[in-house]
Amino acid sequence: MRLKTFHAKSMAEVMGQVRDELGPDAIIVSIDEGKTGVRITAAIEAASTPPPPQTAPLMDTSPSLAADNDEQPLAFEPTKEFDKADINAVLIHHGIPFETASHFEASIGAASGASTLNEAFSMALETNIRISPITDATTRPIMLVGPPGAGKTVCSAKITADALLNGRDVNLISTDTQKAGGIAQLDHFAQLMKQTVLTAENADELASVLKGKKTNGLTLIDSSGTNPFDMEELQTLLSFIHKVDAEPVLVMPAGLDPLDAQEIAGVFSKMGCQRFIATRLDASRRYASVIMAARPGYLSLAAYSRSPYVANGLETASAMGFARLMTALPKKRANND
Repeated sequence: MRLKTFHAKSMAEVMGQVRDELGPDAIIVSIDEGKTGVRITAAIEAASTPPPPQTAPLMDTSPSLAADNDEQPLAFEPTKEFDKADINAVLIHHGIPFETASHFEASIGAASGASTLNEAFSMALETNIRISPITDATTRPIMLVGPPGAGKTVCSAKITADALLNGRDVNLISTDTQKAGGIAQLDHFAQLMKQTVLTAENADELASVLKGKKTNGLTLIDSSGTNPFDMEELQTLLSFIHKVDAEPVLVMPAGLDPLDAQEIAGVFSKMGCQRFIATRLDASRRYASVIMAARPGYLSLAAYSRSPYVANGLETASAMGFARLMTALPKKRANND
């Protein structure tokens, strides 16, 4: 389900925004009327993942950056809790590119109801990035895809553990049969959860493994690492996705160069991905790469991981949760000289 908050001076105006942005099927979650206007949180079911293309995307051109509109940043009105310097400190610390940072400033300037820095950035994130969690309602097979070493296997174990805790049956499959120890790592996690890992070396084997499996549970496929700029590897991955009509979900580590991350997100969006999981937030202090990958036109942030341990599961993505991470800047060390 996709959530978004709208602000306007009147009820009629804010309802018009809801209809224009989310359509007539939007569900009103909450209404907050105050002295500064009306704030509505509305929701709509996330769209189903479109079928992946028949061929891997060409690598002759890089995906263009998200289109920027001509709106000028609004004048920022300071409050008792934070001011413009606090906003700039967060944007500069994370290394958010200039034009995207300008949109954040404009959104925060329009967030008249924000009383804390966390709330201001939460409202800005609702406007400037896309969020679409993976829910228990998901019945289509999920294939975790992404560059080598991104954390797909650990994410597979974390998702499996969460599904089991919520009483769902899990079909756990790995196509990572080439890398030394690839199956062994997932099998170790699976044994601790009293699960069995099935393997498939090619698309036909994957289809055979899935044949006759329960469709009301969670089917999770851990894939081998894929170089997003290698056409042959992308084509191989695409053959797996097509064969079983899986939803590919990108797993990508935080801390990458922001524009590299956006380009990788653009490539995998052409492979049929709609969502991504950001990993290694515990080993990174700058999250511009996550923001740029979740900009409109690329992918939606589904979840993020702040621990390499399976017991510390994935955290469902939300604007407020991610805002808290962004605004928790590391403290400067005292100079003891």
